[in-house]
Amino acid sequence: MPKDYYDLLGVSKSADEKDIKTAYRRLARKFHPDVNPNDKGAEARFKEISEAYEVIGDSDKRKLYDQYGANWEHVQNGAGGHMGSPEDFGNFKFGGAGTEGFGGFFDQFFGGHAGGFGGHPGGQAGGVSYQDMETMQPRDVEKVIEVPLHEIDTGSKRTLTYQTLDSQRLRDGFTTVPTTKKVEIKIPAGIQDGKKLRVAGKGAAGANGRAGDLYVVIKWAPHAMFKSVGDNLEVEVTVPFTTAALGGQIKVPTLRSSVSMKIPEGTQSGQAFRLGGQGIAKLSGGRGDLMARIKIAVPKKLTEEQRQLLQKLEDLEQVTV
Repeated sequence: MPKDYYDLLGVSKSADEKDIKTAYRRLARKFHPDVNPNDKGAEARFKEISEAYEVIGDSDKRKLYDQYGANWEHVQNGAGGHMGSPEDFGNFKFGGAGTEGFGGFFDQFFGGHAGGFGGHPGGQAGGVSYQDMETMQPRDVEKVIEVPLHEIDTGSKRTLTYQTLDSQRLRDGFTTVPTTKKVEIKIPAGIQDGKKLRVAGKGAAGANGRAGDLYVVIKWAPHAMFKSVGDNLEVEVTVPFTTAALGGQIKVPTLRSSVSMKIPEGTQSGQAFRLGGQGIAKLSGGRGDLMARIKIAVPKKLTEEQRQLLQKLEDLEQVTV
């Protein structure tokens, strides 16, 4: 049974973008692999909710998903103005049996009707002659991948397996064939969110045998602890209220380890401190900054001694007012 993306995120179909984002962030923190090391169940759950958010967290994709359900991506690819898709084309349902369903599909790309396809050299298929099809240009393919922040920080390599719809000329005409391709891509350290990497000649092949290019869109995967703010990262650091009041040393996590930082007395909740060069790598070299945002922790239970000391502090504050 196809997954229901709304159920995966625990929201209703009428939920607004804010509710969907809030639900995703809550679940991402709960099931993130960094929070659940060596827990395959949590890792699988994290992938499911990330997939769900990628679709219903995008207004355009969500409209298609609400209308077509599990087939939304095939509809999107079919309406994209180009033949084929890098993903799951073989699962596309063409409609009725025989050539009638295929004709309706062929119509989407070439107009007219698919009568005469594959039967007569020099004939017409969807209003386009085979001679015209044979000169068809190669098509570019776009693939989006999510990359964890620690890989963005260090750089990495990925082996990408995907499908293209390649054009082929037959003796009596012209056809297209789903083709599985594999390519290794190098992800440079510090590549920006949304940046495209071009791999020449790895797109969909035209009738002349030449292939277009593959464009890999790099998306920064959401992190349970860090969030990006421009070129910098931000992390929330929980600090005991006594340390915030008196000042002292605290530990601040980074993508690589943790660092020690001194905060002044009277530090307020929500106050942010900049740690230069402790953020994520930059494509041009060096690293951005890390903003440590303070969250003051108040104990839920007090010992009798703690209660007496705080009561004394409260009395002193009332005297000085």
